[in-house]
Amino acid sequence: MKLHFLALAFGPVATLATTNTNSSASVMSRVLFNPASVGIPSLSSAEAAQLQALNHQSGGWNSCQLACSILSIIIPFNVSLSSSPTYTPIPYWSAQQAALIPTCRADVSYATEISTVLQIAKLTSCPFTVKSGGHAAFAGGSSIQDGILINLAKMNEVTLSKDRQTTRVGPGNVWSGVYKVLGSLGVSVVGGREAGVGVGGLTLGGGISYFSGRYGWACDNVANYEIVLANGSIVNASRSSHPDLYWALRGGGGSNFGIVSAFDLMTFDQGPLWGGSRIYEMKYNASLADAFSNFVTNAPNDDFAHLYLAFAYVPTFGGFLTITGPTYGKPIANASIFAELDRIPPVDGGDFTGVQNMTALSIALNQTTFSRETFKTVTFKNDATLIKDVIQIFVEEAAPLLNISGFAPAFAVQPLSLNIIEKMAMNGGNALGLSTDEGPLTIMNLNWGWNLTSDDDAVYAAIDRFVSRSVELARKRGLDNRFIYMNYASREQDVFSGYGENSERRLRGVRRMYDEENVFGELWRGYFRLD
Repeated sequence: MKLHFLALAFGPVATLATTNTNSSASVMSRVLFNPASVGIPSLSSAEAAQLQALNHQSGGWNSCQLACSILSIIIPFNVSLSSSPTYTPIPYWSAQQAALIPTCRADVSYATEISTVLQIAKLTSCPFTVKSGGHAAFAGGSSIQDGILINLAKMNEVTLSKDRQTTRVGPGNVWSGVYKVLGSLGVSVVGGREAGVGVGGLTLGGGISYFSGRYGWACDNVANYEIVLANGSIVNASRSSHPDLYWALRGGGGSNFGIVSAFDLMTFDQGPLWGGSRIYEMKYNASLADAFSNFVTNAPNDDFAHLYLAFAYVPTFGGFLTITGPTYGKPIANASIFAELDRIPPVDGGDFTGVQNMTALSIALNQTTFSRETFKTVTFKNDATLIKDVIQIFVEEAAPLLNISGFAPAFAVQPLSLNIIEKMAMNGGNALGLSTDEGPLTIMNLNWGWNLTSDDDAVYAAIDRFVSRSVELARKRGLDNRFIYMNYASREQDVFSGYGENSERRLRGVRRMYDEENVFGELWRGYFRLD
């Protein structure tokens, strides 16, 4: 598919950048005399007069000041200028993200408004980014300095179809909001485990779920994406409509292909389930590593089961500790697949499992500290001895930093069992490049928090040592794997090469097909790029 709209309406992006830098009048004339080209059916006389007046004020403005001023006239109830004394920043999960201040924020409610903002950003060559839940750790993941922030929070629809087979979910939702609506209807979708994680980022990057043994990851359970393309058009991507784009969005992220304005998620009957967390002393680490590794191997015997194993330093619990998260998709306590885990005693008062709904489970697991945060991830072949050795490396690298203000180091291992990988082949497969030929895998993800910018270098250095030592150990034992899970990755990690050469090449081809002029490559800041 070739998209010539951008070239016909505006000319190539590179030409626009030069023109707009030199002449805001050129931009204004295009808006005034051809408003349809920027997604506006027509201008009222009042809007035209405001734009004419703006034309006389904008000579010394940069591209984003011009873009935001135009948007404040065209969609005035949606746009907030950060220069205004009444501007109120929106919250982000990490302090690094929250530190960036956009030129303006567009709180969009409809796909057509996203299209308008995108068209004005192109016309002025103003960089932009998109925020769903804002749960990325690194600065600029879904925030921006001196650009347009497209905030999707108002796009929070959760509507179950009449046949109860799909649910239309807006990208501005967080998962607790989705589960609250669907739980009351006796259904659920394959989604995130933490309440405050956004629907958009998790689903487009993969999406580990309590239901992954039955259905795969969240990206494997999207029936249709409504998406705003680089040319401003709004299309649906499914197996029957734009199937190449549909495949790319299933794990390939959104920032290379378009802005998803709605997800139609496959839906299934789901009542209460059993799950929660358990806390252990570190002396049981070897037994817990064995239990987790055996679970990953045996998971195909029971698709309803899910388990993660985490390690953290928590002063209120006396130091380093271990956490498990056994969950079962039925209201059945201690299913037989957890028998080995059940023989390991948690600390007194440290068993928080029980029968509950998805809303309660997601809230119990939620992490909302707004401190400085960082992620990093690697993938290994499933091996209990490696996990035990990595635990020791974690303690060795984290212990010297325990005097750092607010220091909260943690890492977890998560299952990529064969039944999960098999489900990823549903509906034409996804972009992640995983295969059962590689055997069951374990994803290791790091999530470290701290308070002060002055401690950044020490924390990042310790994390890098932890990861490099762990990867080198895995390599020596033939247990390493190339896969890098986007939703746990740090900015410097090469996510797409971790998908494998074939998948990466195909993703680049889809990007070129749907963004021929490289609008997103030039203007969309944040997250992971196919540059």
